[in-house]
Amino acid sequence: MGNREKNNDLRQVRVKYRQLINACRPFLNKSNIGTLREAFIILLKAHKDNLKTDSEPFFLHAVDVACIVASEMRLGASSVAAALLHDVDFNIIEKEFTGPYPHRSEIAAILHSLSRINDLPTDRLHDNSGDFISLLLSISGDIRAVLVKLADRLHRMRTIALLSAREQAVVALETSNLYAPLAHRLGLYKINSELNELSLHYTDPESYNRILTRIQQAELDNKDFFNEFLEPVRAELTRLGLQYTIKNRTKSVSSVFAKMNKQQVSFDEVYDLFAIRVILKSESKNEKADCWKAYSAVTNLYTPETKRLRDWISVPRPNGYESLHVTVLGPTKRWIEVQIRTDRMDEEAELGNAAHWRYKGQAGAVETDEWLNSIRKILENPEEGEEALSSGSKPGSKENMIYVFTPDGDLKKLKTGSTVLDFAFEVHTNLGAKCSGAKVNRKMVPLKHQLKNGDMVEIMTSRNQTPNIDWLGWVATSRAKIKIRRYLKEAEFKQAEAGKEIFKRKLSQLKQQNQDEAINRLIAHFKLSGPLDLFQQLAENKIEPSAIKEIVLGTAKDKEEKADPKPPRPLIGPEVPSANKTSENVIIVNETSAIEGYTLARCCNPVMGDDIFGFITVGDGIKIHRINCPNAAWMRSRYPYRSMEAQWSKPAEGTYFIATIKVSGFDQLGILSSITNLISNDLKMDVRNISLESKGGKFEGTIKVSIRDKKHLDLLIQKLLTIKGIIKASRLSTTK
Repeated sequence: MGNREKNNDLRQVRVKYRQLINACRPFLNKSNIGTLREAFIILLKAHKDNLKTDSEPFFLHAVDVACIVASEMRLGASSVAAALLHDVDFNIIEKEFTGPYPHRSEIAAILHSLSRINDLPTDRLHDNSGDFISLLLSISGDIRAVLVKLADRLHRMRTIALLSAREQAVVALETSNLYAPLAHRLGLYKINSELNELSLHYTDPESYNRILTRIQQAELDNKDFFNEFLEPVRAELTRLGLQYTIKNRTKSVSSVFAKMNKQQVSFDEVYDLFAIRVILKSESKNEKADCWKAYSAVTNLYTPETKRLRDWISVPRPNGYESLHVTVLGPTKRWIEVQIRTDRMDEEAELGNAAHWRYKGQAGAVETDEWLNSIRKILENPEEGEEALSSGSKPGSKENMIYVFTPDGDLKKLKTGSTVLDFAFEVHTNLGAKCSGAKVNRKMVPLKHQLKNGDMVEIMTSRNQTPNIDWLGWVATSRAKIKIRRYLKEAEFKQAEAGKEIFKRKLSQLKQQNQDEAINRLIAHFKLSGPLDLFQQLAENKIEPSAIKEIVLGTAKDKEEKADPKPPRPLIGPEVPSANKTSENVIIVNETSAIEGYTLARCCNPVMGDDIFGFITVGDGIKIHRINCPNAAWMRSRYPYRSMEAQWSKPAEGTYFIATIKVSGFDQLGILSSITNLISNDLKMDVRNISLESKGGKFEGTIKVSIRDKKHLDLLIQKLLTIKGIIKASRLSTTK
């Protein structure tokens, strides 16, 4: 390198250093300037061989990003230093940087968070801008890293012309979908607008140039209109003693493009293309009063459209935006929007939250916990319905969510505490069912390994893998639990059907015809919950075949014990309400008095033989409930004085109750005919309704019948379970 080139490089370094110091001047002090000088020197050493200007080297890029952080975001020295060093190897920084501890630790924290953000795969996130922003928040330990990243992207877009056409398209699309919405949510509206403009210019240059030409022509066409409109407004504001400036606000190209596409309108139908902005110079105590004075001045001159008044001064928007918007009918019978605000409000609207905290007393830099916390709150609780985030954004608290990636870079949102299994079921049910392990960030982990934000997860599968009951304790999401339970239920059905076939073969060998008696004997002997439990135990070989023979062909003692078996208590489930209302079947006992007159509760539908109690309602008499009614515990604990003992009296001849049974199993040819023949012909019961639905070789449905009592109902359930294909039959407790 010749002396001339060296001199040019040194001159360039001095220019960039002065540029940096000027940008940081509002907050410079002895400590700050030392920190910045040291960071600048480390940057210079790291990129000393790449200072030429023809390809925008890292050195120039880093200084420009630092200037954006200082002058446009108004962050402090630690953030500016981190921006200078954001492309420098972290090991070099740790070795070279010897500045004061507070700054050194803050810079390290920002850079560490920034490295985590840089590791995120963003090429597949275009449809998940809301989730991407939430992920940025959750993985960045220091929120300033998000702001530095945004400044980095802004400078990259300003120098996008240096990239190839292919790179321009990729970077511009990513910026439009991810970084522009991020700037909007942060309240950095000016940066948001610039990112959107640059993105559109490179993703759809034809539309950009066409709209830009139309806007420029419209500005020329409306020049006289604005002058005519504003002349009396200026005179009236001056007469009222208000200090002001007036700007003509023209909608940006990207905003017009977005509105045309969203509302499916032409350029000529974008009626808010122009607006007048009245900016008042007011003391803090007079801001609202001055804005309303200006409003009066405008509306005294021009007729307002009251329905389009927007008062964001009395109640600012959730993102802090303050302004008074009114639409008036101008001198040529054209509607025009007038925006009235103070200079403070205007700067906050342009620069966002940094300007807000500067006005609250921060001189220059706003590297305060209060402001940074306000940024975090904005990220955590975005305003619902924000136009820039309407696609793919799901506003709300993100504290209970984590964001992880597939090997292809797709983003998945899961509940905090989710495991590898949760992730597998989130991707696909079959992937979850066959999951045998996973690689998380390229390291093998077990199924119950808990995931963290930003993890890259690759699921390992095995053809021999099947879910088991333990898996329910290894998952956190309801989706995974539902899928596992469904699989276990299907396996249970298959197992029970196999056990039922074993049972039938054994009875055939023993030349026993009475299946009901055999089932009752086995259930009572082994203390099982019902036929389904029996069939499962047989399928799992937990009951020896020899034991079946001994019990079914049991001794006289066995027969005596089983002569009048107490029917097992039915499962608590939804039941159909009985419409019967009588005073003969129930006696309500209250100390020594017998009270007649009641209704059977519709929530549990008791039938003769159920254990029951009475409950005195307000205005609806006494309701009779089953002891195991879903509402029983609450009623008896909350209102014990309204509960009464109850028992059934001897039933009157011809008394019937309506009951509903839920059945499910494997679809078989003629299953409906078998059910109706059993109920009507074998058991001589009255069928009120049968409703069955079949899907994927399985069926489920309900049977509504008239029954005499609980024993009658239990008999029906046991008989139904003998029909081939029926795996489960249980009483419902409620009806719809």
